Amino acid sequence: MIRCAANRALALFAALFAVCGTGAGAMAGGVCPEPSAALIFHSCWGQGSAQLLLLPEDLPLPEPDDLSLSLLVTGGYTGRVPRNEGRPAPVGLMIRKGEVVGRNIARMDGILVLGPEPGALRLERRSSVDLDGRRYDLSPLEQRSAFIAAASAAGLSVVQSHLLVIDGKADTRAVEDAPRSRRRILFTDAAGFGVWQSRGPLTLDAAARRLVSERAPLMALNLDMGSYDFCLRRRAGQAAERCGALTPQQIDGKLSSVILLNLR
Repeated sequence: MIRCAANRALALFAALFAVCGTGAGAMAGGVCPEPSAALIFHSCWGQGSAQLLLLPEDLPLPEPDDLSLSLLVTGGYTGRVPRNEGRPAPVGLMIRKGEVVGRNIARMDGILVLGPEPGALRLERRSSVDLDGRRYDLSPLEQRSAFIAAASAAGLSVVQSHLLVIDGKADTRAVEDAPRSRRRILFTDAAGFGVWQSRGPLTLDAAARRLVSERAPLMALNLDMGSYDFCLRRRAGQAAERCGALTPQQIDGKLSSVILLNLR
C-alpha cells in the first residue's frame, strides 16, 4: 500500500508539472525542477505565492479557488507557554501581516520574511536582515525594535526558525546520536522557492546535506515536524491529500502557525 500511495503521489506531481511547469516562474532565470516524491512544492511550477496563517485566528483554513493548488504546512515552532487567551504561542519573533505576535528573539539564525507582494518570500540571517535597503541585526534590542516597527508598518509577515543552508552551503554539523525523524524544509533557489520533504527519518544535518545535493538551494529554513507535523495539498475540485501526520481538525489549539503556498 505504501508503494501504491507513492505511485499515486508521483502521478499527481507529474500531472501538476504538465499543467504548471511552463508558468512564469519557470522563466525567472533558474532551471525549474520537476516534481518528485521529495519536492512537494515549487513556485516555478506556476505563479507562486506565500502567506503566514496565525492559529487559531486564521481558522478555518482557506479553500483553494478554481485556478489554484495549495500546500499548507506547519510553520515556526510552537512554545509550551501559551499566549493570550490560551492560544498557542510561537517560539521567537513572529509578525503576521503587520501584526506583532511575538517580539522576543530566539537563539535561531533563520528569519522568513513574507510580503507585502503575494509572491515575495525571502530567507535571511538573523544578524543581517534586509528591509528597504537597511540591514538589521536582530540580536540588539534597539535594532530589533526598529526592524519590528518597519516590518509592521510595511505589512510584512516574519517567522523565526533554524537556518539550515546559507549561501548554498549546509550550516549544520554531524552530532553523535542525533535524533532521526522525517524532515520538511522551506528553501529558496535560483528559480524561486519550494518545500522539500525527506522520504524517511534523517538527522537534521543529513537532511540539510541531502537537500543541498538534490536541489542546490541558496538558503533553507527548517519547518516544525514531530508531533506538530501538518501538511495538506489541495486543488480545487479534488479531494485534499495529506502529506503529514496531523489532520486539519487536530491543529486547532496545537499549532501556532501554518504557511500557505499557492500556485496559479
